[in-house]
Amino acid sequence: MDISFRLFSERLRRVLAGEEVTLPDAAKLPIQNLHAETEIVTSWLSEFQDDISCLLLQKMGHREIKNPDLTTVMDEINCFTYESEKVIDTFINNISEQKSQSSCSEDIFDALQGLQSRITDIKQRMQQLKHMDSEIIDRIKTFEAEAGISSSSKSRDTVGLDDRMEELLDLLIEGPPQLSVVAILDSIGLDKAAFAGEAYNSSYVKHYFDCHAWVPGTYPYDADQMLDIVIKFLMPSSRLSEIMDKNYEMKKIILHEYLMTKRYLIVIDDVWNIEVCDIIREILPDNQNRSRVLITLTEIKMVTSFQLEDRENIRLDLVPTGGPLRATYKGWPFLILYHGSISFEENIEEAVEIPLVFRYFKCCSLPFCLKLCFLYLSVFPAHLEISTRQLYQLWIAEGFIPDNSEATAENYLEQLIKGGFVEANKRKAGGTINTCSIPGRWRPMLFTVPSDVEFIFSPFVDGKSGKKAKRLNAVERWDDFVCLDDYDSQLHSFLCCSPESRHIDPIDWEKICGMFKLLRVLDLGSLVLIQYPSGIENLFLLRYLKLNIPSLKSLPSSLLSNLLNLYTLDMPFSYIDHTADEFWKMNKLRHLNFGSITLPAHPGKYCGSLENLNFISPLHPCCCTEDILGRLPNLQNLRIQGDLSYDQSLLSKSLCRLSCLESLKLANESKMPRLSKIVLAEYLFPHSLTHLSFSNTDLMDDPMPTLEKLPLLQVLKLKQNSYSGGKLTCGSDGFPNLKVLHLKSMLWLGEWTIGIGAMPKLECLIINPCAYLKKMPEQLWGIKSLNKFDCWWPQPELRQKLREFEDKEQCGIQLYPCGI
Repeated sequence: MDISFRLFSERLRRVLAGEEVTLPDAAKLPIQNLHAETEIVTSWLSEFQDDISCLLLQKMGHREIKNPDLTTVMDEINCFTYESEKVIDTFINNISEQKSQSSCSEDIFDALQGLQSRITDIKQRMQQLKHMDSEIIDRIKTFEAEAGISSSSKSRDTVGLDDRMEELLDLLIEGPPQLSVVAILDSIGLDKAAFAGEAYNSSYVKHYFDCHAWVPGTYPYDADQMLDIVIKFLMPSSRLSEIMDKNYEMKKIILHEYLMTKRYLIVIDDVWNIEVCDIIREILPDNQNRSRVLITLTEIKMVTSFQLEDRENIRLDLVPTGGPLRATYKGWPFLILYHGSISFEENIEEAVEIPLVFRYFKCCSLPFCLKLCFLYLSVFPAHLEISTRQLYQLWIAEGFIPDNSEATAENYLEQLIKGGFVEANKRKAGGTINTCSIPGRWRPMLFTVPSDVEFIFSPFVDGKSGKKAKRLNAVERWDDFVCLDDYDSQLHSFLCCSPESRHIDPIDWEKICGMFKLLRVLDLGSLVLIQYPSGIENLFLLRYLKLNIPSLKSLPSSLLSNLLNLYTLDMPFSYIDHTADEFWKMNKLRHLNFGSITLPAHPGKYCGSLENLNFISPLHPCCCTEDILGRLPNLQNLRIQGDLSYDQSLLSKSLCRLSCLESLKLANESKMPRLSKIVLAEYLFPHSLTHLSFSNTDLMDDPMPTLEKLPLLQVLKLKQNSYSGGKLTCGSDGFPNLKVLHLKSMLWLGEWTIGIGAMPKLECLIINPCAYLKKMPEQLWGIKSLNKFDCWWPQPELRQKLREFEDKEQCGIQLYPCGI
């Protein structure tokens, strides 16, 4: 309930620091005074954090409010925040529109005087407040004690659950002969996926069941997709190419025939809806041999709703905690292993509410910036992987990261992962997080709390008015845009992260630009604009802009000269061959992502360097001149894509100007690749490089003598057709810091040698494939840090040597595809 106010206080600090606009002198003092008052109130809010949390939970549960005075004060604070944001937004927007600063200053001075008086009154009311009864907090602590955990314990831990694991294994291995479902349900933050995974990987299960499959519970459930996943897990790889070309019914018949003589276990993680059971029954045979399906349930309401919503088909026999809940679903045995301490018979309402309360209090224990970042995850579809690159840019644009640094944003995400609030799905070579997701135990809270505290309004979640919410999340349904008139014109963020690629109606676009002139974030995801949208240049406060405009070929001056507050410009489906000179005035720009972009030559006058720009992907090589790259002094990530051979004279000598460059990807797109001549020895790479990737460069000379001299290089990827030679030679003591090496599709590579002391820190080696490579360098096995070696389609001679290698497990040698 206090999130918006505390975020507003932080915003005032940014305004005073000049991050949003250059303030006229007359406006500085009243804003300083207002900021001082908000800091005092923020300090008081911290002291009453538990009371505020209890008040929110009472409102969410439609229960009696125990402290009406606190309710009144919080309502006044929220109204004050809403009005104050409107004043500051309007003032800054007027300055951005280059209206008279003197008249703007007079207007804001009068408005701020009124706000000053209001917050003084609020402070006086606050001094008379007393803490409410901490009954609910005591109940949470008692609940934790009875459950045998502490609030500081990691929710992902499964330590100390040996008895429950034994019970789960009994349910899987014993019981009725017919195909049965065993469900794991939790009320106190157990990592159900880890718990199920421990059973799935246990020796008991592996010896008892003939085959196994692990299926993610992607919602909405799709029978065809789920069937494909099960087939890929269970069927022999030699038959997959033949089977996957069949239609749904034929694939189902093939799977049934294959499983009829086998006892199988299918795990479906993170189930949100009972309809998944109908799909399971349809695609899996019941061969009366104790085959099992193990599912993890996301929330208790799933169980309690069975009895209420489907009385004819579901019979739920509630039993006290200590044994499994027994049910049938359309005659199908349904056993629920419940981890918690609440008896369903006596406290059915508490059984539903306690998990949400418990998780909310854990969320409240986070530092404020981390709590903002976590709650903001509700803008993403719950079951999809989240791109960390996009996430960091959104956090920064929203003002959640104090120093606007991606490194700080990444640190925040790592802390959320360490606390069990977020899961890391994929990591890039080198360890940085590539995608993440929301664990199932947190989704019910993220589904409700951000809307209830008016932090983010999601019309598909909450049918109530979102008039005071500053962020609109139209993530699921494009139809929500029909009701644009119902939303607050002071909106800060408009997000539509749906993967749908529909075309936007021009009328809807006009509404967006006409109504929401104070937007800071506009993300329309995959929704398609037919042409460059008029009116966008009037959104002066935009920090983050993501649009899908395939027809766009040039960036007009009106866009670049007006949107000077942009941090992120993301148009991944636009291929820009002309950019106006005004690009060089966008000194706040940090992140530039297109299908391809060509930058203009620097105009010389009235423009400086783009010192904040740290990411460009991909840049056309024709604009990689010393003059252009030299004016991007803090660029850290760069992808260059185009005819590298044609522009080699420019590119090879210009890269050294990027003294802060850490990641470089070179992708050649020559129309006549075999005739192109890319001479790597001519390239002057900056010594700051830690990640380097080549693709389709068709190098004739061995690249290792040049690249092994880069002192900080940690990841090197020589991808498809990057080198057409037959020999790689790594000299002695070369690659002193290399940790990851990918050699991909080097069709003619037959010999590879490594000198003494080379690659001393190598951890991961991936060869995929190198058809003529018959042996590995002997020095490779002397690298003690090597713990992952994936080799795809090795030659028979090499395959046999790797199978017989004594330290196979220590080096992490894996041959692919499995079974060769």
